[in-house]
Amino acid sequence: MNQAYPDLIYNGVLLCINIQLVLISLFYFYKRQLRLVILGALCFFIGVIFINNLYWNIIKESFFLSLLVGAGKNLFFGPLIYLYVSTTQTSKNKLKKHVLAHLAFPFLIHIVYLTIKFGYRSFYAQNYYWVVISLGYILFIISLFYLILGIIDFKKNTVKPLSPKVKRRYGYFLYILLSYYCAINLYNILPYLTNSPFFATNFLTLNRYVFMPIGLLINTYLLLFSITEFFKFKSFFAPSGLYQKTMVDPAGMDEITLKLREGLIEKKLYAEPDLTISDLANELQMDKARLRHYFKEQETSFKKYLNTIRVSEFKTLLLNKEFKNYNLTGLSTMVGFRSEATFFRVFKEIEGVTPSEFQQKNSLSL
Repeated sequence: MNQAYPDLIYNGVLLCINIQLVLISLFYFYKRQLRLVILGALCFFIGVIFINNLYWNIIKESFFLSLLVGAGKNLFFGPLIYLYVSTTQTSKNKLKKHVLAHLAFPFLIHIVYLTIKFGYRSFYAQNYYWVVISLGYILFIISLFYLILGIIDFKKNTVKPLSPKVKRRYGYFLYILLSYYCAINLYNILPYLTNSPFFATNFLTLNRYVFMPIGLLINTYLLLFSITEFFKFKSFFAPSGLYQKTMVDPAGMDEITLKLREGLIEKKLYAEPDLTISDLANELQMDKARLRHYFKEQETSFKKYLNTIRVSEFKTLLLNKEFKNYNLTGLSTMVGFRSEATFFRVFKEIEGVTPSEFQQKNSLSL
């Protein structure tokens, strides 16, 4: 380890932070909740990198230590960061499959790397340069893939919409960490891509005054994020909970539309003059807040929606020859309007003409 003064400062601070990351990871493993285990695994792998750097000469000789805390753990950084956020959008019955699908490839690469390193030592020694370069390219591709995938998936956020505070918090977590590791992995392969002497001559300067301070900030950010994800502190940062309380997913919107058609039109609930949103929610066996959110998504209100149906049903009755002997007021009462004045006002607002004008224009149909 370089004993230059800045290195001693950074290494001392990083040691403290990484020890805390490892301790937090053990706590989250103990909780045995899948999302917390994912965050714990991320903290553990990042925390043990420093241990690997300190005791590299010992760890590199042991398969077990290399598997536990050795090199190659950064293969998991991108998938774990992505998974911690994406699992908020994954249903419980698909959660384990979702996690395994994204961890299978980095795990396979890690096992292949360790197998080559310990199973084929002579080959590894002879081709060390190419093995390291290949691993570097794979790391960059994985980090870039999850950065792009994370951005696309997070912007959708339609399955289980997150509350605004949580979405902003997880957005920072996703973009900051994935962007950083993508940049680091790109920097590591640039010397091989460019063959420029710049990186060789400025390696220590760039690491000491650019990447080490940034890495220190990133690890500090991860530590603070991980601490505040603990449920006793999380309420201070996301008091409204993880998801929007009145969320309605796309499939739910279609379901509510069908229920409204069945309840309001087929059962003729619209004809009840005193019908309220609470009455409708009870009839449809649905949460009132969810129903309000549905109308909000449709850019309307319960009252406007109900009146639109009443006017539509009024026009159907008016054009039906079986009701030709009914006057306008009588027909409006049949569709749920209690007041003649309210009926005329609502009809004019929706149709742009009065009921009488509408009747005259359509008299040939009567």
